[in-house]
Amino acid sequence: MENNHEKNLETLLTNFRIQKGWTYLNVVEELSKLGVMVTEKQVKKWEYGLEIPDLDMIYKLSELYFISSEKLISARDYSFSQSYHSSFLLLLAKWFCYLTGFTVKASSILIFLILGLGLIRCIDFLRLNV
Repeated sequence: MENNHEKNLETLLTNFRIQKGWTYLNVVEELSKLGVMVTEKQVKKWEYGLEIPDLDMIYKLSELYFISSEKLISARDYSFSQSYHSSFLLLLAKWFCYLTGFTVKASSILIFLILGLGLIRCIDFLRLNV
């Protein structure tokens, strides 16, 4: 596996789930076997980087995926630093991905198209009313 500092928590969690061939529902079911009650939405938000699990959940996730909690905590810290420096448009793209299921790249393109069309409409509106 790559150096832990090269991956954020959402990438690690997504990769672990995919390696096991699990859906979001499978993760929910497996965590419930460990005594943790979460929803598919929560798991999806973790993987999109929209929420970061607390330390208790990190320990359960390390148990679930058979990885040291230190690696997940380090990746969590890296995610915190990334989210602190991320732009509003990236956050908007992540939410768009979460809601639509599109990739970050496709969501970013769509958001720029929507913003561009909105700007054109505003310019047209201003030209007509001047």
